[in-house]
Amino acid sequence: MSSGDDLARNRATVAGYDATAADYAAETDHAPTAEHVEALERLVALVGPGAAVLEVASGPGWDADRLEDMGLRVRRTDQSQGFIDFQRQRGRAVDQLDLITGDLGGPWDGIVALYVIQHIGRDLLDGVIARLAAALRPGGTLLMSFQAGEGERVSEAPEGVYQVVQWTDAAMTDHLARHGLSVDRRWVFDGRDAQWITMIVRNA
Repeated sequence: MSSGDDLARNRATVAGYDATAADYAAETDHAPTAEHVEALERLVALVGPGAAVLEVASGPGWDADRLEDMGLRVRRTDQSQGFIDFQRQRGRAVDQLDLITGDLGGPWDGIVALYVIQHIGRDLLDGVIARLAAALRPGGTLLMSFQAGEGERVSEAPEGVYQVVQWTDAAMTDHLARHGLSVDRRWVFDGRDAQWITMIVRNA
């Protein structure tokens, strides 16, 4: 599969989220797991109170709410207009940003990329990680998650396409290391359809 095919599937996936943003928000509007809270708290402890953090694929904004309550300054971004509209209706400021091609700005004290890496095609991932690393300050922290495994699938529904690409822990760690990023801590948990890995990653 070419990078052009990967990009087209990513765009189709974003369109799917546009159509289902309200349903997704309702489905995810619940208390987070203890491991999820621990990962957020670890990020806050590493970047420090008042730190500036970029959140990519902010979705409904639930994690940004939690991080702001913990004392961080969060720039909320998403590519999906559906999620942007949802957050703005909640009174939140959120910018449209394409993780694959957009300007990530920075250098940021931290970056949050939860539940988005699985939608990045294999040929595009290395470039995305390079962009994330470049947007972090030296010593900065990345909080990310991805589906564990080696497969990939594309599910088609009336509202759009849903692309999922899985990575092994070793393969993802290798991609990160190529760009000066090292894993500080990881959490492994079982999701509805697959196993997930959440990582705290530090920039050299």
